[in-house]
Amino acid sequence: MIVRNGLLALRHERDFLRRDFRVGPDGRVAEISERLAPEPGEEVLDARGLEVLPGAIDPHVHFDEPGFTHREDFLHGTSEAAKGGVTAVVDMPCTSLPPVTTRAALENKLAVVSKAAVVDYAFFGGVSGHTAEESLAEHMEALAPDVVGFKTYFISGMRTFTRVTHDDFGRIVRRGAALGRPILLHAEDLDCVTAAETRLRKARGTDAPRWSDYVGARSEDAETVAAASAAALARGNEEWLHVVHVGTAEAAELLAAAGATCETCAHYLAFSAEDFERLGSSLKTAPPVKAPGQSERLWDLLSGGAISFVTSDHAPAPEEEKNTGNLWTDYGGIPGTGTWAPYLYSEGLLGGRLSLGRYLEVTSGAAAERYGLSERKGSLAVGKDADFVLADPGGTTVIEGRTLLSKGKITAFEGLRLSGRFLATYVRGRLVYDADRADRDEHPICAAPGSGRFLRWGYR
Repeated sequence: MIVRNGLLALRHERDFLRRDFRVGPDGRVAEISERLAPEPGEEVLDARGLEVLPGAIDPHVHFDEPGFTHREDFLHGTSEAAKGGVTAVVDMPCTSLPPVTTRAALENKLAVVSKAAVVDYAFFGGVSGHTAEESLAEHMEALAPDVVGFKTYFISGMRTFTRVTHDDFGRIVRRGAALGRPILLHAEDLDCVTAAETRLRKARGTDAPRWSDYVGARSEDAETVAAASAAALARGNEEWLHVVHVGTAEAAELLAAAGATCETCAHYLAFSAEDFERLGSSLKTAPPVKAPGQSERLWDLLSGGAISFVTSDHAPAPEEEKNTGNLWTDYGGIPGTGTWAPYLYSEGLLGGRLSLGRYLEVTSGAAAERYGLSERKGSLAVGKDADFVLADPGGTTVIEGRTLLSKGKITAFEGLRLSGRFLATYVRGRLVYDADRADRDEHPICAAPGSGRFLRWGYR
Protein backbone atom coordinates (compact mmCIF):
# COMPACT_ATOMS: atom_id res chain seq x y z
CA MET A 1 0.00 0.00 0.00
CA ILE A 2 1.07 3.57 -0.72
CA VAL A 3 -0.14 6.40 1.50
CA ARG A 4 -0.07 9.42 -0.76
CA ASN A 5 -0.19 13.21 -0.34
CA GLY A 6 -0.25 13.21 3.46
CA LEU A 7 1.50 15.69 5.73
CA LEU A 8 3.86 13.38 7.60
CA ALA A 9 4.98 13.98 11.17
CA LEU A 10 8.57 12.69 11.04
CA ARG A 11 10.78 12.54 14.10
CA HIS A 12 13.39 15.32 14.31
CA GLU A 13 11.60 17.47 11.72
CA ARG A 14 10.34 20.88 12.85
CA ASP A 15 7.27 20.84 10.61
CA PHE A 16 5.02 18.42 8.76
CA LEU A 17 6.36 17.35 5.37
CA ARG A 18 4.27 16.38 2.37
CA ARG A 19 5.50 12.88 1.58
CA ASP A 20 4.32 9.52 0.27
CA PHE A 21 5.24 6.29 2.02
CA ARG A 22 4.94 2.64 1.16
CA VAL A 23 3.86 -0.10 3.53
CA GLY A 24 5.54 -3.40 2.70
CA PRO A 25 3.95 -6.84 2.93
CA ASP A 26 5.60 -7.29 6.35
CA GLY A 27 3.67 -4.33 7.74
CA ARG A 28 6.71 -2.08 7.94
CA VAL A 29 7.40 1.27 6.32
CA ALA A 30 9.38 0.30 3.21
CA GLU A 31 9.99 3.71 1.64
CA ILE A 32 9.37 7.42 2.21
CA SER A 33 9.65 9.82 -0.72
CA GLU A 34 8.25 13.02 -2.16
CA ARG A 35 6.46 10.93 -4.78
CA LEU A 36 6.00 7.17 -5.14
CA ALA A 37 4.55 5.34 -8.12
CA PRO A 38 2.25 2.43 -7.28
CA GLU A 39 3.19 -1.02 -8.43
CA PRO A 40 0.61 -3.04 -10.41
CA GLY A 41 -2.30 -3.89 -8.12
CA GLU A 42 -0.93 -1.89 -5.20
CA GLU A 43 -3.51 -0.09 -3.04
CA VAL A 44 -3.24 3.69 -2.88
CA LEU A 45 -4.61 5.57 0.12
CA ASP A 46 -5.04 9.29 -0.56
CA ALA A 47 -4.32 11.30 2.61
CA ARG A 48 -4.60 14.72 0.95
CA GLY A 49 -5.43 17.41 3.51
CA LEU A 50 -4.67 15.11 6.43
CA GLU A 51 -1.84 14.92 8.93
CA VAL A 52 -0.22 11.51 9.30
CA LEU A 53 0.90 10.93 12.89
CA PRO A 54 2.84 8.01 14.35
CA GLY A 55 0.53 5.76 16.34
CA ALA A 56 0.52 6.77 19.98
CA ILE A 57 1.92 4.42 22.62
CA ASP A 58 0.01 4.23 25.90
CA PRO A 59 2.35 2.62 28.43
CA HIS A 60 -0.02 2.70 31.39
CA VAL A 61 -3.32 0.87 31.05
CA HIS A 62 -5.33 -1.36 33.38
CA PHE A 63 -7.31 -3.68 31.11
CA ASP A 64 -8.20 -5.94 34.09
CA GLU A 65 -8.06 -9.28 32.28
CA PRO A 66 -8.20 -11.90 33.64
CA GLY A 67 -9.91 -11.23 36.93
CA PHE A 68 -11.80 -7.92 36.93
CA THR A 69 -13.45 -7.98 33.53
CA HIS A 70 -16.65 -6.42 34.82
CA ARG A 71 -14.58 -3.21 34.68
CA GLU A 72 -12.62 -3.71 31.46
CA ASP A 73 -11.15 -6.35 29.19
CA PHE A 74 -8.58 -6.46 26.43
CA LEU A 75 -11.04 -6.43 23.54
CA HIS A 76 -12.88 -3.33 24.75
CA GLY A 77 -9.72 -1.66 26.07
CA THR A 78 -7.67 -2.08 22.90
CA SER A 79 -10.67 -1.07 20.78
CA GLU A 80 -10.96 2.18 22.72
CA ALA A 81 -7.20 2.65 22.42
CA ALA A 82 -7.42 2.35 18.63
CA LYS A 83 -10.22 4.90 18.54
CA GLY A 84 -7.89 7.33 20.30
CA GLY A 85 -5.01 6.82 17.87
CA VAL A 86 -3.13 4.38 20.12
CA THR A 87 -1.40 1.52 18.30
CA ALA A 88 0.42 -0.10 21.24
CA VAL A 89 -0.29 -0.33 24.97
CA VAL A 90 1.56 -1.62 28.01
CA ASP A 91 -0.72 -3.28 30.55
CA MET A 92 -0.18 -3.05 34.29
CA PRO A 93 0.34 -6.22 36.37
CA CYS A 94 -1.65 -5.27 39.46
CA THR A 95 -5.26 -5.39 38.22
CA SER A 96 -5.27 -9.00 37.03
CA LEU A 97 -6.02 -12.18 38.92
CA PRO A 98 -3.55 -13.53 39.56
CA PRO A 99 -1.38 -10.40 39.38
CA VAL A 100 1.59 -10.69 37.04
CA THR A 101 4.23 -11.24 39.70
CA THR A 102 5.27 -14.73 38.61
CA ARG A 103 6.11 -16.47 35.37
CA ALA A 104 3.05 -18.69 35.62
CA ALA A 105 0.75 -15.66 36.02
CA LEU A 106 2.25 -13.99 32.96
CA GLU A 107 1.77 -17.08 30.82
CA ASN A 108 -1.81 -17.39 32.04
CA LYS A 109 -2.55 -13.74 31.19
CA LEU A 110 -0.95 -13.99 27.76
CA ALA A 111 -3.01 -17.06 26.89
CA VAL A 112 -6.19 -15.13 27.66
CA VAL A 113 -5.54 -11.69 26.18
CA SER A 114 -3.74 -12.84 23.03
CA LYS A 115 -7.13 -13.89 21.69
CA ALA A 116 -8.66 -10.44 22.25
CA ALA A 117 -6.27 -7.56 21.53
CA VAL A 118 -6.73 -5.49 18.35
CA VAL A 119 -3.64 -3.29 18.86
CA ASP A 120 -0.14 -4.38 19.84
CA TYR A 121 0.61 -4.79 23.53
CA ALA A 122 3.31 -5.43 26.10
CA PHE A 123 3.26 -6.23 29.81
CA PHE A 124 4.85 -4.87 32.94
CA GLY A 125 5.79 -7.40 35.56
CA GLY A 126 4.94 -6.63 39.15
CA VAL A 127 6.74 -6.71 42.47
CA SER A 128 4.36 -6.50 45.43
CA GLY A 129 5.01 -6.86 49.12
CA HIS A 130 4.12 -10.55 48.78
CA THR A 131 6.71 -11.11 46.04
CA ALA A 132 9.42 -9.18 47.83
CA GLU A 133 8.92 -11.28 50.94
CA GLU A 134 9.08 -14.55 49.03
CA SER A 135 11.75 -14.46 46.34
CA LEU A 136 12.25 -11.10 44.68
CA ALA A 137 15.30 -12.02 42.58
CA GLU A 138 13.86 -15.32 41.36
CA HIS A 139 10.55 -13.88 40.18
CA MET A 140 12.04 -10.78 38.54
CA GLU A 141 14.62 -12.83 36.64
CA ALA A 142 11.94 -15.23 35.40
CA LEU A 143 9.70 -12.40 34.19
CA ALA A 144 12.36 -10.10 32.70
CA PRO A 145 12.56 -11.64 29.17
CA ASP A 146 8.86 -11.03 28.56
CA VAL A 147 8.18 -7.71 30.30
CA VAL A 148 9.31 -4.14 29.62
CA GLY A 149 9.54 -3.03 33.24
CA PHE A 150 8.36 -3.77 36.79
CA LYS A 151 5.60 -1.94 38.70
CA THR A 152 5.67 -1.28 42.45
CA TYR A 153 3.67 0.77 44.99
CA PHE A 154 4.59 2.80 48.06
CA ILE A 155 0.89 2.76 48.99
CA SER A 156 -1.72 0.26 47.82
CA GLY A 157 -5.34 -0.52 48.58
CA MET A 158 -5.17 -3.89 46.79
CA ARG A 159 -5.04 -7.01 48.91
CA THR A 160 -3.70 -8.98 45.95
CA PHE A 161 -0.90 -6.49 45.20
CA THR A 162 0.47 -4.92 48.36
CA ARG A 163 2.93 -2.08 48.82
CA VAL A 164 6.66 -2.59 49.13
CA THR A 165 8.76 -1.18 51.96
CA HIS A 166 11.59 1.26 51.39
CA ASP A 167 14.06 -1.53 52.06
CA ASP A 168 12.29 -3.70 49.46
CA PHE A 169 12.33 -0.86 46.96
CA GLY A 170 16.06 -0.28 47.15
CA ARG A 171 16.66 -3.95 46.42
CA ILE A 172 14.07 -3.92 43.61
CA VAL A 173 15.76 -1.02 41.83
CA ARG A 174 19.16 -2.69 42.07
CA ARG A 175 17.73 -5.90 40.64
CA GLY A 176 15.94 -4.00 37.87
CA ALA A 177 19.18 -2.27 36.90
CA ALA A 178 20.98 -5.60 36.77
CA LEU A 179 18.25 -7.02 34.52
CA GLY A 180 18.08 -3.89 32.37
CA ARG A 181 14.44 -3.11 33.13
CA PRO A 182 12.94 0.13 34.49
CA ILE A 183 11.24 0.10 37.89
CA LEU A 184 7.91 1.92 37.89
CA LEU A 185 6.59 3.39 41.12
CA HIS A 186 3.22 4.66 42.31
CA ALA A 187 4.73 7.42 44.43
CA GLU A 188 2.53 8.58 47.29
CA ASP A 189 3.95 8.39 50.80
CA LEU A 190 2.08 6.00 53.09
CA ASP A 191 2.62 8.00 56.28
CA CYS A 192 1.56 11.28 54.67
CA VAL A 193 -1.63 9.81 53.24
CA THR A 194 -2.78 7.71 56.20
CA ALA A 195 -2.09 10.41 58.79
CA ALA A 196 -3.80 13.14 56.75
CA GLU A 197 -6.82 10.96 55.97
CA THR A 198 -7.27 10.01 59.63
CA ARG A 199 -7.05 13.65 60.69
CA LEU A 200 -9.46 14.89 58.00
CA ARG A 201 -12.03 12.16 58.65
CA LYS A 202 -11.94 12.90 62.38
CA ALA A 203 -12.35 16.63 61.79
CA ARG A 204 -15.35 16.03 59.52
CA GLY A 205 -17.03 13.87 62.14
CA THR A 206 -20.51 12.74 61.14
CA ASP A 207 -20.79 15.33 58.37
CA ALA A 208 -20.58 14.13 54.77
CA PRO A 209 -17.01 14.15 53.45
CA ARG A 210 -16.01 16.75 50.89
CA TRP A 211 -13.72 16.42 47.90
CA SER A 212 -11.29 18.77 49.59
CA ASP A 213 -10.83 16.02 52.19
CA TYR A 214 -9.81 13.49 49.54
CA VAL A 215 -7.42 15.92 47.87
CA GLY A 216 -6.02 16.94 51.25
CA ALA A 217 -5.39 13.33 52.22
CA ARG A 218 -3.42 12.70 49.03
CA SER A 219 -1.63 16.02 48.87
CA GLU A 220 1.26 17.46 46.89
CA ASP A 221 3.48 16.67 49.88
CA ALA A 222 2.53 12.98 49.68
CA GLU A 223 3.82 12.83 46.10
CA THR A 224 6.92 14.93 46.70
CA VAL A 225 8.01 12.99 49.79
CA ALA A 226 7.55 9.69 47.97
CA ALA A 227 9.49 10.92 44.93
CA ALA A 228 12.35 12.12 47.14
CA SER A 229 12.44 8.79 48.99
CA ALA A 230 12.46 6.85 45.73
CA ALA A 231 15.28 8.94 44.28
CA ALA A 232 17.34 8.44 47.44
CA LEU A 233 16.72 4.68 47.47
CA ALA A 234 17.64 4.45 43.78
CA ARG A 235 20.90 6.33 44.22
CA GLY A 236 23.45 5.02 41.75
CA ASN A 237 20.69 3.54 39.59
CA GLU A 238 18.47 6.60 39.16
CA GLU A 239 18.18 6.10 35.41
CA TRP A 240 16.18 2.92 36.05
CA LEU A 241 13.58 4.71 38.20
CA HIS A 242 10.33 5.84 36.58
CA VAL A 243 7.48 7.40 38.56
CA VAL A 244 4.02 7.00 37.09
CA HIS A 245 1.06 9.45 36.89
CA VAL A 246 2.72 12.47 38.47
CA GLY A 247 0.26 15.25 39.33
CA THR A 248 2.61 17.50 41.34
CA ALA A 249 5.15 19.71 39.59
CA GLU A 250 7.61 19.66 42.51
CA ALA A 251 7.79 15.87 42.33
CA ALA A 252 8.50 15.96 38.59
CA GLU A 253 11.21 18.58 39.06
CA LEU A 254 12.84 16.57 41.85
CA LEU A 255 12.88 13.40 39.75
CA ALA A 256 14.31 15.13 36.69
CA ALA A 257 17.07 16.68 38.80
CA ALA A 258 17.91 13.24 40.20
CA GLY A 259 18.20 11.66 36.74
CA ALA A 260 15.01 9.61 36.95
CA THR A 261 12.03 9.85 34.60
CA CYS A 262 8.32 10.35 35.10
CA GLU A 263 5.03 10.59 33.26
CA THR A 264 1.85 12.58 33.70
CA CYS A 265 -1.70 12.07 32.41
CA ALA A 266 -4.18 14.16 30.46
CA HIS A 267 -6.43 14.65 33.49
CA TYR A 268 -3.62 16.32 35.44
CA LEU A 269 -3.12 18.71 32.52
CA ALA A 270 -6.83 19.42 32.05
CA PHE A 271 -8.30 19.71 35.57
CA SER A 272 -7.65 20.97 39.06
CA ALA A 273 -9.01 20.05 42.48
CA GLU A 274 -11.69 22.72 42.07
CA ASP A 275 -13.27 20.61 39.32
CA PHE A 276 -14.28 17.90 41.80
CA GLU A 277 -17.25 19.97 42.90
CA ARG A 278 -18.54 19.90 39.32
CA LEU A 279 -17.39 16.46 38.18
CA GLY A 280 -17.42 14.35 41.34
CA SER A 281 -16.19 10.77 41.14
CA SER A 282 -15.83 10.87 37.37
CA LEU A 283 -12.54 12.66 38.12
CA LYS A 284 -11.41 10.48 41.03
CA THR A 285 -7.98 8.93 40.59
CA ALA A 286 -5.02 8.25 42.86
CA PRO A 287 -3.14 10.52 43.02
CA PRO A 288 -5.92 13.08 42.56
CA VAL A 289 -5.62 16.22 40.46
CA LYS A 290 -4.11 19.00 42.51
CA ALA A 291 -4.51 22.68 43.32
CA PRO A 292 -5.10 25.29 40.60
CA GLY A 293 -1.80 26.22 38.98
CA GLN A 294 -0.33 22.73 39.04
CA SER A 295 -1.64 21.89 35.56
CA GLU A 296 0.08 24.92 34.01
CA ARG A 297 3.36 23.96 35.64
CA LEU A 298 2.98 20.38 34.42
CA TRP A 299 2.41 21.64 30.86
CA ASP A 300 5.65 23.65 31.12
CA LEU A 301 7.59 20.66 32.44
CA LEU A 302 6.16 18.44 29.72
CA SER A 303 7.06 20.93 27.01
CA GLY A 304 10.56 21.37 28.40
CA GLY A 305 11.28 17.65 28.78
CA ALA A 306 11.37 17.27 32.57
CA ILE A 307 8.28 15.07 32.20
CA SER A 308 9.13 12.38 29.68
CA PHE A 309 5.74 11.45 28.26
CA VAL A 310 1.99 11.22 28.83
CA THR A 311 -0.08 8.12 29.55
CA SER A 312 -3.74 7.44 30.25
CA ASP A 313 -3.73 5.39 33.49
CA HIS A 314 -6.86 3.88 31.93
CA ALA A 315 -8.84 2.24 34.76
CA PRO A 316 -12.62 2.43 34.34
CA ALA A 317 -15.32 1.00 36.55
CA PRO A 318 -19.09 0.56 36.31
CA GLU A 319 -21.60 3.01 37.77
CA GLU A 320 -22.18 1.02 40.97
CA GLU A 321 -18.45 1.16 41.82
CA LYS A 322 -17.80 4.73 40.65
CA ASN A 323 -20.72 6.23 42.56
CA THR A 324 -21.20 4.39 45.85
CA GLY A 325 -22.62 7.36 47.73
CA ASN A 326 -19.37 7.90 49.64
CA LEU A 327 -16.42 9.58 47.96
CA TRP A 328 -13.97 7.60 50.11
CA THR A 329 -15.25 4.29 48.68
CA ASP A 330 -15.95 5.44 45.09
CA TYR A 331 -13.63 3.62 42.68
CA GLY A 332 -10.57 5.65 41.75
CA GLY A 333 -9.90 5.38 38.04
CA ILE A 334 -11.11 6.73 34.71
CA PRO A 335 -11.27 5.52 31.10
CA GLY A 336 -8.50 7.45 29.36
CA THR A 337 -6.80 5.38 26.66
CA GLY A 338 -9.11 6.74 23.95
CA THR A 339 -9.06 10.39 25.01
CA TRP A 340 -5.53 11.32 26.07
CA ALA A 341 -3.92 11.49 22.62
CA PRO A 342 -6.82 13.45 21.03
CA TYR A 343 -6.60 15.83 24.02
CA LEU A 344 -2.86 16.34 23.50
CA TYR A 345 -3.33 16.78 19.74
CA SER A 346 -5.92 19.50 20.39
CA GLU A 347 -4.57 21.29 23.45
CA GLY A 348 -0.88 20.51 22.99
CA LEU A 349 -0.03 20.48 19.27
CA LEU A 350 -2.86 22.46 17.69
CA GLY A 351 -3.15 24.66 20.78
CA GLY A 352 0.53 25.62 20.60
CA ARG A 353 1.62 24.27 23.98
CA LEU A 354 3.82 21.60 22.37
CA SER A 355 6.07 21.82 19.33
CA LEU A 356 5.61 19.11 16.73
CA GLY A 357 8.81 17.42 17.87
CA ARG A 358 7.80 17.45 21.50
CA TYR A 359 4.29 16.18 20.68
CA LEU A 360 5.82 13.19 18.88
CA GLU A 361 8.07 12.45 21.85
CA VAL A 362 5.40 12.64 24.55
CA THR A 363 2.88 10.54 22.61
CA SER A 364 5.12 7.87 21.10
CA GLY A 365 8.88 8.29 20.80
CA ALA A 366 9.92 8.66 24.43
CA ALA A 367 7.83 5.72 25.67
CA ALA A 368 9.19 3.50 22.89
CA GLU A 369 12.73 4.38 23.98
CA ARG A 370 12.03 3.92 27.68
CA TYR A 371 10.51 0.48 27.28
CA GLY A 372 12.82 -1.08 24.72
CA LEU A 373 10.45 -0.91 21.73
CA SER A 374 12.12 1.77 19.62
CA GLU A 375 13.61 -0.62 17.05
CA ARG A 376 10.13 -1.01 15.57
CA LYS A 377 7.84 1.44 17.37
CA GLY A 378 7.60 5.12 18.22
CA SER A 379 8.02 6.96 14.92
CA LEU A 380 7.30 6.89 11.20
CA ALA A 381 10.55 5.69 9.68
CA VAL A 382 11.78 3.18 7.12
CA GLY A 383 12.06 -0.26 8.70
CA LYS A 384 9.66 0.48 11.53
CA ASP A 385 6.12 -0.84 11.88
CA ALA A 386 3.60 1.14 9.84
CA ASP A 387 1.66 2.31 12.89
CA PHE A 388 -0.04 5.57 11.97
CA VAL A 389 -3.09 7.77 12.43
CA LEU A 390 -4.84 9.90 9.84
CA ALA A 391 -5.81 13.16 11.54
CA ASP A 392 -7.94 16.01 10.26
CA PRO A 393 -6.65 19.20 11.94
CA GLY A 394 -9.76 21.08 10.80
CA GLY A 395 -12.16 18.58 12.34
CA THR A 396 -13.75 18.52 15.77
CA THR A 397 -13.94 15.80 18.41
CA VAL A 398 -16.63 15.83 21.07
CA ILE A 399 -16.01 13.39 23.92
CA GLU A 400 -19.13 11.47 24.91
CA GLY A 401 -19.08 8.58 27.33
CA ARG A 402 -21.80 6.70 25.45
CA THR A 403 -19.57 6.48 22.36
CA LEU A 404 -16.50 5.13 24.16
CA LEU A 405 -15.59 1.61 23.05
CA SER A 406 -14.33 0.86 26.56
CA LYS A 407 -16.59 -0.89 29.03
CA GLY A 408 -16.21 2.26 31.10
CA LYS A 409 -18.53 5.10 30.05
CA ILE A 410 -17.99 7.56 32.91
CA THR A 411 -15.46 10.17 31.81
CA ALA A 412 -14.44 13.48 33.36
CA PHE A 413 -13.99 14.77 29.79
CA GLU A 414 -17.73 14.39 29.04
CA GLY A 415 -18.88 17.01 26.53
CA LEU A 416 -15.42 18.46 25.91
CA ARG A 417 -14.97 19.82 22.35
CA LEU A 418 -11.48 19.26 21.00
CA SER A 419 -9.86 20.66 17.89
CA GLY A 420 -8.90 18.02 15.33
CA ARG A 421 -10.26 14.57 14.68
CA PHE A 422 -8.65 11.16 14.31
CA LEU A 423 -10.17 9.50 11.25
CA ALA A 424 -8.35 6.18 11.04
CA THR A 425 -5.81 4.13 12.97
CA TYR A 426 -3.49 1.60 11.32
CA VAL A 427 -1.37 -1.01 13.11
CA ARG A 428 1.43 -2.54 11.03
CA GLY A 429 -0.33 -1.24 7.91
CA ARG A 430 -3.65 -2.83 8.92
CA LEU A 431 -6.75 -0.66 9.35
CA VAL A 432 -8.02 -1.10 12.90
CA TYR A 433 -10.27 1.91 13.51
CA ASP A 434 -12.37 3.72 10.88
CA ALA A 435 -14.30 6.83 11.94
CA ASP A 436 -16.42 6.67 8.76
CA ARG A 437 -17.96 3.48 10.05
CA ALA A 438 -18.80 5.17 13.34
CA ASP A 439 -20.45 8.00 11.42
CA ARG A 440 -22.66 5.41 9.72
CA ASP A 441 -23.54 3.89 13.12
CA GLU A 442 -21.50 0.81 12.31
CA HIS A 443 -18.95 -0.72 14.64
CA PRO A 444 -15.73 1.18 13.83
CA ILE A 445 -13.22 -1.59 14.64
CA CYS A 446 -12.08 -3.35 11.47
CA ALA A 447 -9.52 -5.76 12.93
CA ALA A 448 -10.25 -9.19 14.32
CA PRO A 449 -9.82 -9.93 18.03
CA GLY A 450 -6.38 -11.40 18.55
CA SER A 451 -4.78 -9.49 15.68
CA GLY A 452 -2.67 -7.46 18.11
CA ARG A 453 0.93 -8.63 18.56
CA PHE A 454 2.66 -9.30 21.88
CA LEU A 455 5.76 -7.11 22.23
CA ARG A 456 8.86 -7.84 24.27
CA TRP A 457 11.80 -5.64 25.20
CA GLY A 458 14.01 -5.19 22.14
CA TYR A 459 11.15 -6.04 19.77
CA ARG A 460 12.59 -6.54 16.32
